[in-house]
Amino acid sequence: MKRRFLTVFAMLLALCLTIFFASELVAAQSETVKIGYNAPLSGPAAAWGLPGLEGTEIWIEEVNGAGGIKAGDKSYKVEIVKFDNEGDGSKALLGARKLILEDKIVAMLMLGGAESAVVQPFVSKHKIITFVLIASDISKDRPFLMDVTDNFPVYHLLHIQYIGEAYPKAKRAAILSQDDEIGLAAIAWSEAGFESAGIEVTYSKPFGLETTDFAPIVTAALATKPDILSMGASYPEFQALILEQAYTQGWKGIITSACWDFKAITAKVPVEWMEGAVSGFPDFDDPKLTKKQNEFYAKWQAKYPDHGFSEIVWEYMGGLDVWKFGVEKAGSVDSEKVFQALKSSPTVPHAFGPGVWWGNEVFGLDNLLVPNWPITEIRSGKPAIVAQKSLNDWLAEAGNKDILFKYLKKWKMMK
Repeated sequence: MKRRFLTVFAMLLALCLTIFFASELVAAQSETVKIGYNAPLSGPAAAWGLPGLEGTEIWIEEVNGAGGIKAGDKSYKVEIVKFDNEGDGSKALLGARKLILEDKIVAMLMLGGAESAVVQPFVSKHKIITFVLIASDISKDRPFLMDVTDNFPVYHLLHIQYIGEAYPKAKRAAILSQDDEIGLAAIAWSEAGFESAGIEVTYSKPFGLETTDFAPIVTAALATKPDILSMGASYPEFQALILEQAYTQGWKGIITSACWDFKAITAKVPVEWMEGAVSGFPDFDDPKLTKKQNEFYAKWQAKYPDHGFSEIVWEYMGGLDVWKFGVEKAGSVDSEKVFQALKSSPTVPHAFGPGVWWGNEVFGLDNLLVPNWPITEIRSGKPAIVAQKSLNDWLAEAGNKDILFKYLKKWKMMK
């Protein structure tokens, strides 16, 4: 009787231990790490924030569905915690405080621009790695701020270099962009690109953020008889209104911009009128991209069949890809360790190929991840890759650095 009791007891003890260790294993496997999404989800810049949630949602489904991210001997599921800062710096700071202090995030995704100046002192204090889409936000007093996807405003140099080569008869350009950190950066880098390409800038007066009637502004720009109309970094809702006026006033020429909200634009102007427009962001079904990118586009299109694709769909997600690379290399989700792992890598995977760190001579830190950049033209109503350009090659051309520094100083972006 006593032996039977001991046998049953031993069996029960073994069962309890099995259940305990299994529950511990499940708990370890289901550990979650949080990433902050502090971006404009409403307001004039919403089209540079809201679509990014679509890409991050697909990324989360794939990564968590595969068991999470491996960091050392642990696996982590990833959760996105979003905050709508409406493109306002003070609201972005409120978002950063909530995400860091309450939600305990280990990294943050942001658009950047005016938000960064307000948010970064607090973020730097807490050493939270922050991925923005604005390279000109990088500075020595923002050590944990990085641009790992969108090379704005650097790529303006390369878009314009392509235009100069592909359309040698185009010799006059007008730039229309708003009067804020993002818009002025686009004007500065664009003016440098145009001078390097031997193209005269005939108009580059920034317009106010309160502008709703673009008729007089476009009329003034077109009066200078430009062959090229650059929209710099005009917010998506501005782009459609600017191009509607240019079309209505009968202008024809080469259009270029940092990026497109193409669906909004073609609601105002014929698709055919946009043929040949130059930018640097392909749809991810482009056959010159990778199979993985094509598959992502197919998933996105199936999930959001009525939405227009823009670079924003993948750029925040691209930041997560880079963060994941850093986590796996560091063997940790700790923000400082991930940052150091990324900076110690000679090359880091970017959506457009291997990227290298650059920026010190302009921004004070090498916190911009630079790949060879694709150049796109609108072909049959869609952006298609027509060339690739290298920033390092542009900078190596005689006189180009001096030209760039001249315009950065002119627009008070460099001392």
